[in-house]
Amino acid sequence: MLTLCVRAQPVPPPPPRGRGARARHALAAGVLLALGLASAPLHAAEYVATPTSPPPRDSLRRWAAEANARFKANPGDSVGGGNLRAYDLVAQISRRMLRSYGPHGLAQAPVLKPLLDSLGLDTDVVIDPLQPAFILVMVRNPYRFSANSVGYLYWWYRAEDFRMQGVVFRGGKEPASRVWWTGHRDQPYEWAVVDHDRGNGPAHFTLFRLNPEGTQWSIAQSDEGREPVLGEPGEAVFADINHDGLPELVQWSVPKTDSLFVPCPDCPKLTVEKTFVERQTGFTLHDSRVLPSPYATLVAFVRDLIESRRADAAKLVGDPGLVNRGIAAGWGVSRKPGTWRVEYYEQDERWPRWLALRLDGPQGVKRYIVHFTQVAGHWIIQQWAEPQPVAPKSAPHSGPGAR
Repeated sequence: MLTLCVRAQPVPPPPPRGRGARARHALAAGVLLALGLASAPLHAAEYVATPTSPPPRDSLRRWAAEANARFKANPGDSVGGGNLRAYDLVAQISRRMLRSYGPHGLAQAPVLKPLLDSLGLDTDVVIDPLQPAFILVMVRNPYRFSANSVGYLYWWYRAEDFRMQGVVFRGGKEPASRVWWTGHRDQPYEWAVVDHDRGNGPAHFTLFRLNPEGTQWSIAQSDEGREPVLGEPGEAVFADINHDGLPELVQWSVPKTDSLFVPCPDCPKLTVEKTFVERQTGFTLHDSRVLPSPYATLVAFVRDLIESRRADAAKLVGDPGLVNRGIAAGWGVSRKPGTWRVEYYEQDERWPRWLALRLDGPQGVKRYIVHFTQVAGHWIIQQWAEPQPVAPKSAPHSGPGAR
């Protein structure tokens, strides 16, 4: 990632530190930080922004038309050189609209996205409800799916100065944003952003820290040059798990499928839940676990049988006799990839309690309906049965004497 250059400005005093999470998230009156992007602005003569007057609609259409034309003509996927101008045009439109809301009106920021959509622009507008003075506008090239994106960070520096800083993102889809007061004068605020590659690609995490002068955000942590924090496709959200007013990061990702098992395309998959917490060096993995589900219990049970862990397998069934029954049916024999296939599941249920399975085992192909239940909050196998094939209806008698 690349942080674009900014103009230096004096830093305001930090907000007072109160008690509890609410004080950490509160902004004191008049303490609204901002940065400025040193990129080519629109001509000042076209429009002079004030906190109460948005730009004329005709001006917005004209700037958007120029941005779209430049996006369409941009060569390559980078945002360097002349390619940046298209993104900056969208950033300036966003800045002028956001500025028109005034220092205390940025909670209205989400209404900016429908406006940008109506102008044919591809953006997301993200606001942290706990810190509404900080806005992220992610700008993408609508004509080049593989192009990098530029995220613009906006906020007020006092009542007369609204600022922005741009950062290049490889993905830029489905961004999420959190901002918080740290209590440290050397880095008073932190700003975390999660974004995704286009086409259900990997998720990325970036952590910004504000310098003491309030003149620039620096990248404290990203995927560049180190092990990615996320790095896999999957939903990722910020949550205050321990209620201390500071965010943790939780991701639910689909790992590489165990080759022994093949779920149907729309069947539930194994899901890994990862929790990341912030330390001095940045966000690090705190916990990783397979999200409990009937399918996860099935995979664990079969793996326990294959590895001869009968005691562990017995904990995953309602009747211990199912362990011997599974071994007798060849469930504990490791074979080629795709030995087990989930063919379908409980109808009209996205979180099914039974699965229909096909086993290509040592006794040939067999099919099972496996039912699951919960005991003390844990999923276990309740029972399974082999469905009986439906006998075909007899053909009409057509021999001698038939009528």
